[in-house]
Amino acid sequence: MAANGEADTATPAKQQMKWNNVILLTVIHLLALYSLLVVVPRAKLITVLWDLLYGIVGGIGVTAGAHRLWTHRSYKAKLPLRIILAGLYLEAGMNPLFEWVRDHRVHHKFSDTDADPHNASRGLFFSHVGWLMQKKHPQVLRRGREVDMSDILADPVIRF
Repeated sequence: MAANGEADTATPAKQQMKWNNVILLTVIHLLALYSLLVVVPRAKLITVLWDLLYGIVGGIGVTAGAHRLWTHRSYKAKLPLRIILAGLYLEAGMNPLFEWVRDHRVHHKFSDTDADPHNASRGLFFSHVGWLMQKKHPQVLRRGREVDMSDILADPVIRF
């Protein structure tokens, strides 16, 4: 236990795997590899361009929407733009928007501690993808309940 009462990051909690996520992420990456080696070389140029555009648009939903607009409140957006950004975020196929924002706010507030959902102190693999394959550390759950999400709960786009 650290001096501030937080659990020591050098001794992570027992890892509990989320096997459905392990299988899903493995299958997605195997399909991506297969696609790159077999499907993409045979695909029409318009299909490849569409796939690239689809990925970029989903990325905009994450970066401009979930990250900058909803997590950090870097700018204000009227209802039509919020609806578009939420739709683009959905295209990226990530966790629910509420959960993404909450976890990212906790990440910034408690970086590199047991309360950080993707704690870099637990290694490169964990901080990039391993955290999706394991149940959350108890500190992440505790701090996630404490973080202010009233602005998100008040947004009808996210509630929908």
